[in-house]
Amino acid sequence: MKLRLLVFLTAFNLVKILAQNLTSPQATAMSGFSVFTNSALSFVLNPAGLTKIYDWNIGLTGYYQSNAGTKMLSFGIAKRISENQSVAFMYSPGSKIELLFPSNITIKSGDLILNVEFDKKIDFSSNYGLGWALRLNDKLKIGISSNYINQTFSETRYNIQPTDSLPHISIGTLEYKSAILRTKLALLYEIDKKLTLGVSFENFDMKLNDEIPNEFKEYKLKNEPKVKLSSGLKTENFKLGFEISSQTELLTGFEFVPVENLFLRSGFYTNLKNFSTFSIGAGFKTGMFQFDIAYFKNLSKIWNDNKLTQDEFAQNPIKDVEFNPFIKDRLSLSVSIDGAGWYEKSLRIKEVEIEDEIFPHLIGQFEKRKIGYIEVENISRKKINAKVDFELSSYIDIEAEPDEFSIKPGETKRIAILVSPGAGKFENPERSKVDIKLKIIATKQIPDEVKKFKISLRGKNDWNGKVEDLIFFVKFDSPEITSFARKVIWEKKDTIEKVEPILKKFYQAKFLFDELSKQIIYVSDPSLSIDKVQYPDETLKLHTGDCDDLVVLYASLLGSVGIDVAFVDVKAMRKSDESHVYILFDSGIEPKFANLITENEKKYVVLKNKHGLETVWIPIETTLVRDGFEKAWEIGADEFFNDFEVNLGYAKGKARIILIQK
Repeated sequence: MKLRLLVFLTAFNLVKILAQNLTSPQATAMSGFSVFTNSALSFVLNPAGLTKIYDWNIGLTGYYQSNAGTKMLSFGIAKRISENQSVAFMYSPGSKIELLFPSNITIKSGDLILNVEFDKKIDFSSNYGLGWALRLNDKLKIGISSNYINQTFSETRYNIQPTDSLPHISIGTLEYKSAILRTKLALLYEIDKKLTLGVSFENFDMKLNDEIPNEFKEYKLKNEPKVKLSSGLKTENFKLGFEISSQTELLTGFEFVPVENLFLRSGFYTNLKNFSTFSIGAGFKTGMFQFDIAYFKNLSKIWNDNKLTQDEFAQNPIKDVEFNPFIKDRLSLSVSIDGAGWYEKSLRIKEVEIEDEIFPHLIGQFEKRKIGYIEVENISRKKINAKVDFELSSYIDIEAEPDEFSIKPGETKRIAILVSPGAGKFENPERSKVDIKLKIIATKQIPDEVKKFKISLRGKNDWNGKVEDLIFFVKFDSPEITSFARKVIWEKKDTIEKVEPILKKFYQAKFLFDELSKQIIYVSDPSLSIDKVQYPDETLKLHTGDCDDLVVLYASLLGSVGIDVAFVDVKAMRKSDESHVYILFDSGIEPKFANLITENEKKYVVLKNKHGLETVWIPIETTLVRDGFEKAWEIGADEFFNDFEVNLGYAKGKARIILIQK
């Protein structure tokens, strides 16, 4: 009997596909997540991130896929084994790709036709992963991870034996296996608390065994080493990640925290050729538990009809079991447990005392200023190296001094809390609330206790009503102030050169005030307790100001030409609820020559200057700026005489003189 054998090859069928780097819905949803790696489920992205694990972390991921149903994807566990080292293990039974090439064999024997299936199947799996990380210092971390990847190639073989009647067909299966260990080396560098950079060197393969015949070589996993650069920006409520690789891959994503412990995420990936993905997700944390969900969408046109020709597969070879163009859309869900919740506490916050309002003008003058303290107690039985850390989203910096210290068993230490300007500028015009998180941390970098509180950050023009703090608004070296003063002095230089040298400062002060009288209008402000004060350049620009604005402006102008100034602070002298401030300036004239400017001894004050010498000081009521120097001097002198001599304001604690030091 003559046999005729016809073989028909159909397209590939991809039965199951899952990617290992989708084992963390948190990372899946955000895409550009490498620098934020911090769990047993995400360490394969950047193993250096294992250094962020406090004690131990366990995670479990499952997924739903339309062509596969609901299944378990992976289980991971990570543990900190020393102060600077962490390890992790992952088991991923769902990380698998199956490709099936069905073929039909038609056998004709006379009028009899027999159809026999002849299949080739290729399996790729990455079921096991190990990771190790080392913290070299506070900024630099390194990590290594290895994945065990198995490739199984099987085909159905047939044997036809002719007989006198029907042919006898026997079928068998041949199987070939190959295994590799794929390794990744990664680094993380934290530039500061907000910005982190990362680099990883990936796809370094070591063959463990290779039994694959030549006919399957073209279907083997392609080995293309790559370098990936990543960066991440982190604020209190927002994360932004970006990655680029040597294989023209781009990844980016963000995470937003609208309320505490709720996370919203989205990300995008493209290889700039034919493969792009989009993802969204959310997370929620409560106590030791974190729940994450992600929806992953493959935007590529590859394999949309669930069929793949041999040519299409050749154009899109599988380079990575962990991520490839054949991934199907899926919904994944994970639950993880952070073992830090069971960490035995060693430190306790006994008390926190901090100013509830911060005025920018007070911290703008100093590198650091004390605003409170924290009392920390060691409740363990051993000496501890402790650390105090603050997290806040603002242009100011708050820190402890010292921020790291040793503390004995049972000991309580009081640590100063300091505020400094930070890297930003005080541009906020109005008062705002600043959320602050205070952590005390023992050796293992685990917060033993966390305190949350709010402070009020006043606007840049807010003033606390204390005249001694008004001096921080005075700007002797402001470009606008020095330019104004020099212009006035230059225009009056002929007159100034003709007067006695000892009268030079007096006339400079007079000419400056008279020029202000042409440009500035006084506007009354009845409240002086919590006020807004314009900086001197702002008053020049606006051409108007209240009492405190004008004393700040005039004091700045006088100081810019070398004339020493003082504020006269008067409270409840004229009315019980009235406060007032005006100017005294040092004319530089010795008391014996005071008659060169006035015969009235009530129009000046004799005080010691910064050199300890007695000189004539002139009181000026700056609110009378429109009336000119002589009137402002006259009224200022009357006020000073009544405040200090008649009503004994200094003796009663209701009037004082505050010298302004340059």
